[in-house]
Amino acid sequence: MLELALDRRFKGFHLQTHLQIGDEIAALYGPSGSGKSLTLLAIAGLIRPTSGTIRINGRTVFDAKAGINLAPHQRRVGLVFQEYALFPHKTVSGNLSFGLARGTPAHEAACRVDEMLQLLRLQSFAQHYPHQLSGGQRQRVALGRALIGHPEILLLDEPFSALDLAIRETLRQELLQMLADYKGTILLVTHNLQEAYLMASTIAIIDGGKILQTGTREEVLHHPRTRRVAEHTGAKNILRGVACRDPDGALDIVWRGHHLRADGPAPSAPGEVECCIRPEDVRLVWPERAGRRDNLLRGRIVHELGRGLDFLLFVSLTDESDRGKYDLEIQVRSRLHHLMALHVGKEVWLSLPPDRLHLLQPDE
Repeated sequence: MLELALDRRFKGFHLQTHLQIGDEIAALYGPSGSGKSLTLLAIAGLIRPTSGTIRINGRTVFDAKAGINLAPHQRRVGLVFQEYALFPHKTVSGNLSFGLARGTPAHEAACRVDEMLQLLRLQSFAQHYPHQLSGGQRQRVALGRALIGHPEILLLDEPFSALDLAIRETLRQELLQMLADYKGTILLVTHNLQEAYLMASTIAIIDGGKILQTGTREEVLHHPRTRRVAEHTGAKNILRGVACRDPDGALDIVWRGHHLRADGPAPSAPGEVECCIRPEDVRLVWPERAGRRDNLLRGRIVHELGRGLDFLLFVSLTDESDRGKYDLEIQVRSRLHHLMALHVGKEVWLSLPPDRLHLLQPDE
């Protein structure tokens, strides 16, 4: 388990990170410059926070008030750097052995290196140097060096950013297989939302040095807490309306003259609110079935973007024909696009499922 509460001021940037994760793969997701890598460096002991605490499995490795600041090699943390940081003058075996604790007997070190070479499927590359390896092989060496010392926590800093898109998915699966038997906390830093979703069970959104929200993949994607989180996680349809309760006590939002039911508790008093829905959660409705759906809207496609397996449709609820002006963005599979004969200018019926239309809290 990892528990941290960090505070560190840099020139023009303030890192204030609060995070608690268990023995799982968790992703720290955010844009470049949000504080992701700085958080990893603080956990690993490579930068010192101004104040706060860091605990790994209940063991305090940093406490500013108590004057505790364990050296990196005392923290039992494995760190895979973004560019792998392999020693160019050391062979694969030499790089792996560097990850062992100081004073490890030579015979034990040799056995541990051999075991790791087998796990990484790099036995035949033991005497190769980093420049003789592919990007995927260098990644495996970096991961092996981090794992060989049996760390209590593993930190992965953008592990796929240096790889070609063509091999990224294959290596992602290989990495998950290699980590399947690891018993501990894994914290993955990434600016790729798909990567965070595919690899992690918990996602923490960070921006401006602060954690905006932490939750399961479904919670973060479909129940963002604020507008900033919604924007970071691809909930592009953000609707501003007036909230109140309907006669049944449910949340009712008046938006563009339409009454919409949404997920979440109604505010204590009527007033302006924002809610969001992801493009893939908006439902296209066959005209003959339109009367059976909640939150039914009618609009016109003003622009579309084909992406191979799917289409993005941009729909206006008015007679506006300017493709730059639209009210909703919708993602549909190419097959449905074909079956419904969709095209720019076509009138369509839409449904916003109430359980996918989520009320947002004000940004802090």
